[in-house]
Amino acid sequence: MSGSSVFEKLRVLAERGLDPYVSAYRFEVTARAEDIRVKYSSLAPGDETNDVVSVAGRIWHVRSHGGITFIDLYDETGRIQVVVRRDVVEGNPKMGFLMGVIDKGDIVGVRGRVIRTRRGEISVLAEDVELLAIAWRPIPFHEFGVRDPEQRYRERYLDIMLNSKVRRAIVNLYRLEMEMRRILDSKGFIEVHTPKLQPIYGGALAKPFVTKVNALDRVVYLSIAPETYLKRLIVAGLYKVYEIAVCFRNEDIDATHYPEFVQLEAYQAFADWNDMMALTEELIAESVKSVYGGYRVEVDLGGSTKVLDFTRPWRRINLEDAIEDVLKTRVKGRSREELLEIARSLGVEVRDPRRGKVLEKLFEKLVVPSIVNPTFVTLFPGDISPLARPYRHDPGYAERFELYIAGLEIANGYSELNNPLLQYHFFKEEEELRRMAGLDVEAHPMDRDYVRALEYGMPPTGGVGIGLYRLIMVLSGLPSIKDVIPFTITTPEHVELVVENGYEMVRRYLGG
Repeated sequence: MSGSSVFEKLRVLAERGLDPYVSAYRFEVTARAEDIRVKYSSLAPGDETNDVVSVAGRIWHVRSHGGITFIDLYDETGRIQVVVRRDVVEGNPKMGFLMGVIDKGDIVGVRGRVIRTRRGEISVLAEDVELLAIAWRPIPFHEFGVRDPEQRYRERYLDIMLNSKVRRAIVNLYRLEMEMRRILDSKGFIEVHTPKLQPIYGGALAKPFVTKVNALDRVVYLSIAPETYLKRLIVAGLYKVYEIAVCFRNEDIDATHYPEFVQLEAYQAFADWNDMMALTEELIAESVKSVYGGYRVEVDLGGSTKVLDFTRPWRRINLEDAIEDVLKTRVKGRSREELLEIARSLGVEVRDPRRGKVLEKLFEKLVVPSIVNPTFVTLFPGDISPLARPYRHDPGYAERFELYIAGLEIANGYSELNNPLLQYHFFKEEEELRRMAGLDVEAHPMDRDYVRALEYGMPPTGGVGIGLYRLIMVLSGLPSIKDVIPFTITTPEHVELVVENGYEMVRRYLGG
């Protein structure tokens, strides 16, 4: 719809007292599309009921046939057909006028009886229609949303409106979170909120966003993870805590990384990594079952359909064993230089001086792409796990696991390091690593207050972080993490507004 036609539409609506921005402040909705389809599924073709419902939503299509108008109306649950008969229009002048004015994209409320048409379509036989809002801009109606990638991310509201796959992913993420909360709450966990402005960032190896609290004249960091604060609460005597936290990491943006994301982190006193693997299995498997109706979910992965099986127990593999299975050569006990030679032969460049980082990069190159069903990878090198407890049978490893699904890291957990002496030592090593000039490495900063908290005594504790955006990305078969994020960062642009061409109409709405 052009700007001039919008203003003309508003003018003729105003003349009849039907301008929705003046007359429509609310509409009583008594039923949703999905509820109607389910409740009246037993109606036979041609059946009509006396049950009156009120539905509201956006007009997707309008078509006429033999004096009858058919409207495809979409609400938050999906589509319902609205049938407008000629005799009803002829007996209701207001409705007859609106039928000539409403268009695709407009938002309307409809009151009428539930019927099934002779063609078998569950419908609402309209007795009255109210125009609630108009579409000032043309909407590119088709099932797969906005085709221009730039427009998709600039105008997320438009893509979510049109792309049922994206919209379903956003709704299902909320449902997964609700089910995970239910499970954790039933086990006695308490949901808490940790600070997002932190004097020292920590809980992960990542680059932070830097900002300033003007009132304190102090530099602070946006939280990269809630981990060290949640573990402070374990020290404080809150022995089961979790947070569904917004985290910020000032790093690359690609198909699987975004600088602002949501993860669930949970910590349990008197538990270890085995307990947290069991908890992770339960949280994800039971949430998937609740939202998707079963443990097996069919998804599109890279253009091919696969079935992800979340049935417990999940597979577990040792990181070094997994590498050796693919390489067909030994990596255990090899020096960093020997591992670097293997990495270079595979085209993997590693600048980080830690031996464990070379192993991690080899694992990501050789093993991760082949993982489909949920798989726990265990026994990470200790030198890249500064917050994890040393493996009880070999301190060169950490009691740390990562969960992979469909080639993506979904979760990271471990037996938490509760020895302040070792924690201080590991922080000092990380601090030294940060001082090594010319190395693009991620290291954990020294957090003296966190070590002080450990000095008061933290019980044996297990913890895990689950990346919720990545999880729903996999379950939805969407190719980019940005597809499951409601709003993303885009390059600034000048926006041409339809309303600018009729700004003088403002006085009409403000009574001037």
